[in-house]
Amino acid sequence: MANTADIDTITKDIQALKSDIAALMDHLKTGATATVSEEARRIYDAISSESERSVAALTAKVEERPVASLLIAFGVGLLAGRVLVR
Repeated sequence: MANTADIDTITKDIQALKSDIAALMDHLKTGATATVSEEARRIYDAISSESERSVAALTAKVEERPVASLLIAFGVGLLAGRVLVR
């Protein structure tokens, strides 16, 4: 009978351990999701602000030299068309 009681105790301990591990995994998953989400938001904000600065700088250059900008855009389009045709 002592062996049965020991086996029952071990079985209950294993079930409790499984439950604790499942709770820990859920906690880790939730924490990891929050961390990744915060990091993704930070990266998105950095890229967004950098792209806004780039657009502003490009707009200023186009306004300073509109004819040169038009010729450059035409040349890039012509080269892209030639490359894509092949």
